[in-house]
Amino acid sequence: MAIGIIYIMSTVVPGLIKIGKTGIDNFERRMYNLERHGYNNVVGLKREFAIELDDYDEKEKLLDDIFSKSRVLNSELFALDLDLVIQLLSSFEGR
Repeated sequence: MAIGIIYIMSTVVPGLIKIGKTGIDNFERRMYNLERHGYNNVVGLKREFAIELDDYDEKEKLLDDIFSKSRVLNSELFALDLDLVIQLLSSFEGR
């Protein structure tokens, strides 16, 4: 089982969040990059929540399936309530 991090970032657009994943060794570099350069023409990204998980690829796919109707086409951006997503991720076993 691969261990990695699933993270949530808020954007300058209210109600638009980014859900992503990265390896443990790459987390700080990924956050630095996103916070400074944005993602998919969206700037002002801010870390909100991150959790280290076993089998993080499968759990990220599960999130993609659950929230598929809220996804901004061809991106890791979702029109979702931040607190709802944090609650769901908090229910996973992780640290």
